Amino acid sequence: MSSQLNPTTIAVYLIALALVVYRNSRPQRMTAGRFWIFPLIVLVLTVLMMASTLATSIPGIALDGGIAAVIGLLLGIPLGVARGHHSQVRLGDTPGSFVVDPSIIVMLIWFGAFVLRFAVRMYMPNAGAPALAATDGLIVFAVTSVLTARVVIFRKYRRLAATA
Repeated sequence: MSSQLNPTTIAVYLIALALVVYRNSRPQRMTAGRFWIFPLIVLVLTVLMMASTLATSIPGIALDGGIAAVIGLLLGIPLGVARGHHSQVRLGDTPGSFVVDPSIIVMLIWFGAFVLRFAVRMYMPNAGAPALAATDGLIVFAVTSVLTARVVIFRKYRRLAATA
């Protein structure tokens, strides 16, 4: 097993996956004030995972990881915009609240990114810096798509609230 897959790292993976599956398997009732809590938790977990990569002594991992992260960022933005535009948003029962219908797409993106990252690091621990960095790029892609979708969804909510 690779040094990246210690019990703490596996626990972080499982917590992040559980949060994403839980939050995206049912309509999400939220307030404008709490809307950003979940994405911030996911972002913190992602930073912790990526920090474990940078803490290794693999030559070239920081540069390759940086390049992969930029690629993930650039690819995640359009997917997040598309996901946000296709999300159903409606005003909630109380002022300042709204409901976002569940999306299987978010779960599939996150699940795929985490499974691929885990598989590469578990079964190909000596794959080298480019392969390991690519898995970090996948995670950045997933996080970026979720955060971008949140921005689009929040804008939809604000338009609905302004017309109500």
